[in-house]
Parts: sequence; C-alpha cells; structure tokens
Amino acid sequence: MRRAVSSALVLGLLVVSAPRAAEKPRLDLTIETPQEQSVIGDPGGMAFVSGHAMALFGEFQPFDIVFVIDVSDSTRYPSGADIDGDGKVGHRRGSSLGLLGIFGALFPSTDPQDSILAAEILAVRTMLDQLDPRTTRVGVVAFGGDSDALTPDAATWVPLTTEYAQVRKGLKMIARHGSSGKTNMLAGVQLAAIELMGRASAFSEPREGARRIMIFLTDGQPTLPLEGMNNQNMRMAIAEAKRAAKEKIRIDTYAIGDTALSNPIVTVEMASVSHGIFTPVRHPRDLRAVFESVNFSEIDALEIHNKTTGKPAANVIRNADGSFSALLPMRTGENTVEVYARSTDGTEARRFVRVQFMGDAGIQELTPRLLAQRNRLLENRIQDLRRRNIEIQTDRDEAVRRDLQVEIESERAAAIERSNEARRQLRIEVDDNAQ
Repeated sequence: MRRAVSSALVLGLLVVSAPRAAEKPRLDLTIETPQEQSVIGDPGGMAFVSGHAMALFGEFQPFDIVFVIDVSDSTRYPSGADIDGDGKVGHRRGSSLGLLGIFGALFPSTDPQDSILAAEILAVRTMLDQLDPRTTRVGVVAFGGDSDALTPDAATWVPLTTEYAQVRKGLKMIARHGSSGKTNMLAGVQLAAIELMGRASAFSEPREGARRIMIFLTDGQPTLPLEGMNNQNMRMAIAEAKRAAKEKIRIDTYAIGDTALSNPIVTVEMASVSHGIFTPVRHPRDLRAVFESVNFSEIDALEIHNKTTGKPAANVIRNADGSFSALLPMRTGENTVEVYARSTDGTEARRFVRVQFMGDAGIQELTPRLLAQRNRLLENRIQDLRRRNIEIQTDRDEAVRRDLQVEIESERAAAIERSNEARRQLRIEVDDNAQ
C-alpha cells in the first residue's frame, strides 16, 4: 500500500542529539541471555550473550524509524560497487569513450542492479538487520518528482510496522519500480513526518512515547516543487524540517556523491535544526559500510567479559537500536558474565550473570531473532579466523575503514563550511528561536 504527497501541498559533524541541559540520562543496561544460574553448553566452548544498552531520559522509549529514499532519475547511475553480488561492478556506459549518447542516457549503467538506488536499498536492508522488531517499528517513504502539481512526488511504500518481512518486500518493490523524475525533498520530509506522527491521513498508527527518527538519503539537490527556483526549494525543505523538529522528530541525513555534496546546505541544516546527524558519503559504494556503524543508543563503549577467566568476547555485534550480542569463551564450571557500558556523557553501568557451563549440556534455547544473531556471530567468527590467516588483507581492511572515517570527517567539515556560506548568501535563518 502506498500513500502519496503531491507537490501541490507546497503551500502548506557528527552531531548527536543534544541532551537536555537540566537532565542526566539513565543508562539502561540489561542482559537478556543467558539467565542467572542457567546451565548451558556448546561444542565450541562459547556462550551466546545478548542484551540491550541505551542512554535514556525518563522511561524506556521504543523507536519509530522512517527511511526516506531518493528515487530521482540520477539514482540510476552506478554506485561503484557490486551491489547485486554477481561478481561484476557496473560502470557508467560510454565512460571509456567520454561519450554517453542517447543509449547511454537511457541506460547509464552497464549493470542497473549496481546503481545508487540499489546502494540506498542495500544500506537500508543492512540497518534493518540490526533492529529489533520488539522495540522498533520501521517504515519506508520514497521521493522523486515531476512538473505536474497533481501527481504525487512522494509515496509511502511501507507504513510503520514491526513486520520486517513487509519492509523487505517494500524495498524490493522500490527496486523494481526504479529511478525516475526530479528531486522534491520537501515532499519526502512532509510525508515521512505524517507517517511518524500517525496523523489522520497516514497509513501508520500513532504510537505515544516513541522516539521518532527520519533517515533521509539523497544524491542530489532540491529541484522541486518550484522548477528553476532551487534556493526557494532549499528554504522550504529546511522549514519543513523545523516543523518536524517541533514534533520531536529527529532527521539524520545522508548526502551521497558529488552532486549532493557540492552544496549540502539542505542536508546539513535539516539535521542541524532537528538535532540529528549529517553524514557525507562521497562514494555511494560506501553506504553499506556507513550504515553498519549507525547507532541511536548514545552508548560510547560496550565491553563483554568472562570475569572468571578474564577473557573478552570473541565477537560482538552492536545494533543500531542499542541491542547487542556476543560469543563469550567459557570454561567448565561456574562462569560470571560481565557487561560494561558507558554513555556519551560518561555515565557507566555494569551487569553480571553467573552461569554453569557444561560441555555436554544443551545449547541455549533462543528465539528466531536471537538465533539469527547467533548465526551472524558465527559467520563473523569464521571470517575473523580466515582474516587471521591473511594478516596483510586484514591490515588493508582496517586501513580502508580508517581512511573512510577520515574521509567522512573531512567531508563533514567541508560540507558544513559550504552550508554556512550558502546560508549567508541565501539569508536563511536557522537559529533555535526559529524552530
């Protein structure tokens, strides 16, 4: 089911959301499994540890997250990565000759499944795998645009839901629908806000007390709703972000590629006015790696140890919503599992669980979701063992990750400076009093 917002409705730094000055967060840290004094076993000598760590103001809050995906025509172009896993990286057709021609313009990539749109969808799927449907609802909005004020420029492909299979189905439908049209950022933000608030016109049901987050991806500039008036389009998109902020919606923005980063004022300011995160992604191929490290929990450090042996967890997965899982080496007999967490403001917490580990005891009973996490950890462990046999490649991978982080920080600083200059030229007011 889809709901659309027409362009006719126009009339209507890693910067982490700032703590409220008078309040200190409460660090919520729990160990879900194993349970106190349980008896567990595992042929590999590992215990599966899972739980949740999050800095909270007041009571625990569930998450409502709407992904806002740019499906404009430019997202047809190659991402620079083998997104579909066929062993080939799509490239821009005719680029070796310096000529695109009519055929190249109609079919710009040698592999349409490696497009920027495909990279966006893969990034969303990557984050979806990190979320817990027990605490987090997810929805999907896509935006593009045309010159007809009576046709929709944004559509709800998936209303907020805990049925992640529906989200994955919606993402496949967006991929099949493909890229087209111009870029109406205003329509995308408007519709996502409607779904997050659960207004009368939304497909999503309202949920009181949820932390509302909009994850906004774009590879371009706002060319609509007013054709040829990009500066005004910028102002309207930022103004809409301010309105969303008044509804306590946080907007995390991702500016993808050269065009989006040439003048990033909209993505920088939409994040700024809503106390969200602005992330520049120079190369679309890096989107998946960037999304793997996204975290909303405001937890600065998480450590899992076997206090009895002093050994740390062999593998740890930290998910975007604050949930975590790990494989922890055990010894026969009693073991004490220790989990330590520190929030971004320095608040610390520790939790302990004592378990009996017997080699011939039954493996822990896990829910399907936790079983999937355990399988993912085992896959990571196998990959880690392989990497140890290829130390040069491991060092190279670490260097790539470090270089990517350095590049993001450099791009962020440059983008914010360009945004500040553009704001001065356009006389856009973004002071707090305007929110």
